[in-house]
Amino acid sequence: MKKLLFLSLLCLLFQTNLIAQSIDSLSIETETSPPCCSNSDVIGISYITGYMIPHAKEVLNVRGTNPRGIELNYYSHLNNDEVWLDCECYPRLGAFISFYDFEITDILGYGFSCGINFTYFFGLPSDYNFHLKGKAGFAYLTKPFDKNSNPKNMSYSTHFNYILSAGAGITIKLLDQLELQVEGSMNHQSNAALLEPNGGINYWALSSSLNYLLEPIEFKPRQVKFDPYLNEPKKARWDLSLSWGISSMPYPEPGQVPMYGITINRSIQVYRIMALLFGAEFERNGRAVELFRRYRPDESVNPYRFSLLGGVEFLMGKTLFSVQFGGYLFIPFRHFVADGYPPRTFEDRTYQRWGLVYNIMENFYAGINFKSYRNSADHLSLRFTYSF
Repeated sequence: MKKLLFLSLLCLLFQTNLIAQSIDSLSIETETSPPCCSNSDVIGISYITGYMIPHAKEVLNVRGTNPRGIELNYYSHLNNDEVWLDCECYPRLGAFISFYDFEITDILGYGFSCGINFTYFFGLPSDYNFHLKGKAGFAYLTKPFDKNSNPKNMSYSTHFNYILSAGAGITIKLLDQLELQVEGSMNHQSNAALLEPNGGINYWALSSSLNYLLEPIEFKPRQVKFDPYLNEPKKARWDLSLSWGISSMPYPEPGQVPMYGITINRSIQVYRIMALLFGAEFERNGRAVELFRRYRPDESVNPYRFSLLGGVEFLMGKTLFSVQFGGYLFIPFRHFVADGYPPRTFEDRTYQRWGLVYNIMENFYAGINFKSYRNSADHLSLRFTYSF
């Protein structure tokens, strides 16, 4: 469950490249001429209270605790032609810094985090709006697992972790430049299997925010004479990707191992900012190789695995965000038994993969992918893609 966040969250980069896009080849007619609108800066403060979820047996000691946090936010409320042509919306893109008290501070300590945030409004922003919000960034957590000084913390084992959040709520205009936001969200922090134990910190949360717009902002619908989505063929392409990542050995085994992969995907556009994504993947599992090297050195193992994938891809200018679900057709290494090692089943038959890549030049993309099973991380990887 915890990695399902990676979806909506890293769509946070949704608008990072939109402001810079050119629309010289497009003809746009708005209700005023020249175009009326510019972006507006927004600052806000949020109070967050949550309910911790023990999603795995090793983290049952966090059940029912109530993390609390305070967060400072900055947004740019995008209001220009480039953004409208990409998504027919006026979202907010910004940054946050926050402080968290995890209540059981003798085990989990405190958290300091920062990153980017994204808000999508349904319809034109008005006095009352529903919205979706996501956050992604990094967290510094003060009391990682230590077998001597903090053996009860099975939730995280490194000071630096990733933070992901996805939620929905309402925005209520109180005054011309003051608004209230109330949201529910799902939140996750972990180190993406770089070091075990890594049960993760997962909690549902309610938050309330007061936001102040530094200048009044007016939103007017665009009336587009030429819309490339309606007037040009839908986009379709093939992607060939190479990936490399590092994953930890299963706790209490020490060390990290490399994970390599080759993926081919077919992307078929079905909506303005969405495409269907079908693919196949061939991987080398370094964890299997290392376990046999340590415990069964006289035997060999086939570390390769092959799977088919299906999902969706969000087309956000030069940024592509994908969510895929995969199933193994070939996976010879799943169970491991050896003297001195407890019998254990590793990978599930199915998994999720979340991806975020950026078009660095011509047909080449680079970015990150995250692979997880039901409630455990497999690895985070760098991905380099040739598109044709």
